[in-house]
Amino acid sequence: MNEITIETMKCFLCIVMITAIVLVYLGLRRKPRRQELKELADGIAAEKQRIDGVVNRFDALLKDLTADHQKRQVLKSRTAGLEEVVAELSRRRSDLEGQVTSMTDINAELKCTNAEHLEKAEQLRKEIQQKELAVRELEDRVRSLSHTREGLEIALGHLDAEELAYLSKPISSLGIYPSVRERLSKEGILYIGDLIPLSEEYLQEIWGVGPVTLEKIRTKMKENGVWFGMEIIRVNDQWYRRKEENPKRLVDGRE
Repeated sequence: MNEITIETMKCFLCIVMITAIVLVYLGLRRKPRRQELKELADGIAAEKQRIDGVVNRFDALLKDLTADHQKRQVLKSRTAGLEEVVAELSRRRSDLEGQVTSMTDINAELKCTNAEHLEKAEQLRKEIQQKELAVRELEDRVRSLSHTREGLEIALGHLDAEELAYLSKPISSLGIYPSVRERLSKEGILYIGDLIPLSEEYLQEIWGVGPVTLEKIRTKMKENGVWFGMEIIRVNDQWYRRKEENPKRLVDGRE
């Protein structure tokens, strides 16, 4: 009986030891598995985060694509509008080129016409100048003939006139500067009588005849009873005045 109990106890202890060994073994095996599970869970979490990041990047890329698509649509719309504007500008350019061509033709015609008008105007101007010259020559001729007739009448005693001896004096008797006298001589003015038909404006156009010289000439003429523009008759180098001329007339021609 005791032997049975001892054997039983031995068996029981063996079973307990085997169970303990199994439990220890299982415990030792469960620990790495938990660690693996934990590492697997950590890996899955990290992968999830990476996938979430990829998803987020994909969403951002999708939004960018959507925005680019919208921009592309806007650009297409604007491009279409610009193409219409370019087409309109091309049409207007064609119209303008046609107008420019027409204006060029008109300008060429106008230039041709203008050249003809200028040529005609130049011809008319020359004709007018020739006619004016002819008229002046006729006037000078008539004046010369009138003076010749009056001189003949004075010489024959048919015209009552008095000689103005002062007008037969040379211009040097006026007391003007030699340079002025030489300038007047070059203009054909040798005697005081040659000054009478002239105007003061004409004398001022001659170099050297300034206001001082002109006043000196005017004073000398006034002292001798003559003035610019008075009616006189020239016979050779002598000057006469009709006796009906009012001897009290002032130098400036006023009563």
